[in-house]
Amino acid sequence: MTIARRLPYTVPMRLATLFITLLSTLLLTGCQPQPAAEQQMENYLDRLGRVLRQDWQPFSADSLSRYRLPERRDSLYSIAPERIGLLDLLVDVNPCRPLQQRVAERNSVLGKVMPWSSRLAYEGELLRAMEQCLGTLSEPDQQPLRNELSAIAERKRSQLPQVYWNTINTSTELASYLRFADTPLPVQEQPLDDTAALAALQQLTSIGAALPAQLPPELEQIEQPLQTLQRSPNGSQLITALAQTRHGLQQATAMLQAQPGRYLCPMGTPSARSKVLLNVFVLFYAGEIQPYLAQLQRLGQPWSESVIALRAVPGIPPATAAALDQLAGTPQSLWEQYQAALKAHTDAWQQQLGACQSQPGQAGWEQRDQHSAD
Repeated sequence: MTIARRLPYTVPMRLATLFITLLSTLLLTGCQPQPAAEQQMENYLDRLGRVLRQDWQPFSADSLSRYRLPERRDSLYSIAPERIGLLDLLVDVNPCRPLQQRVAERNSVLGKVMPWSSRLAYEGELLRAMEQCLGTLSEPDQQPLRNELSAIAERKRSQLPQVYWNTINTSTELASYLRFADTPLPVQEQPLDDTAALAALQQLTSIGAALPAQLPPELEQIEQPLQTLQRSPNGSQLITALAQTRHGLQQATAMLQAQPGRYLCPMGTPSARSKVLLNVFVLFYAGEIQPYLAQLQRLGQPWSESVIALRAVPGIPPATAAALDQLAGTPQSLWEQYQAALKAHTDAWQQQLGACQSQPGQAGWEQRDQHSAD
């Protein structure tokens, strides 16, 4: 009897709980408006699909996962610690006090857990202290000490590229700049400026490219460009924008190619449907999509060059090289595939408009309907 009484109330209660959960989900989703760049592209594809009577596939956010730096465990060099057993020998050598201080600093509690960016700066300071100390060890009885210290300095210098790449691959600031974002670059009238972030990335690249001939700079000159990268959302948003826009252009190109111009304009004469298609081109592609494409090109060209330059720094771990190759510099990279999609889409429109005598200067262009494509 007890069960019989509960059943009529339990089922509605479960339904009410499910309804509340669904309502909460919808409310949360409603608080996150779709980015304008996505809206523009989907509107363009939708209008193009209606005119050409073609279907298109939406962009899958899961495809963005390929554009990120590798896991730390796959990209870090294992650098054996250098056991500098010279401290006791150098205690009485007053000119080598800076070296004593550097060794003591590394052996301290904080020195043993310093982040790789601090470690890179420290290695530069340590090698400078070694060079200064070697310049003072001129007595004949100091030659064995000089030889040992020179050998250690040579090994430490040869490890600098590995320390540099460990710095790069453990940097959360750089990872945030070179990892895809949740949203693409915003649509806005004023051009976006990412000059500071690109200059910071180039500064970090220059540090790595100069190693080991030139010693690392002070910590401030390493951390400052990293902080600049962290403050810029443009790099990560650019990656997302390039991937989404590439997909949209590929979908639009496939629709244009599936409906050749000769079917819309059998005798090369503009038809009613081709005039609507021309309005889609003028109002939505040229009017909305192309300004955004210009923004991507303006930001993307120097960004891709900076990624390629970072990729060229000697000593790069294979996993990091593969990740940067996904972004720029190879035929299968995001930037090159975006360029290919842009060219293919431009060619598809030229063929379509040319077949309908609707390119600028042709009869169909001059006689085009000025009304909306609705």
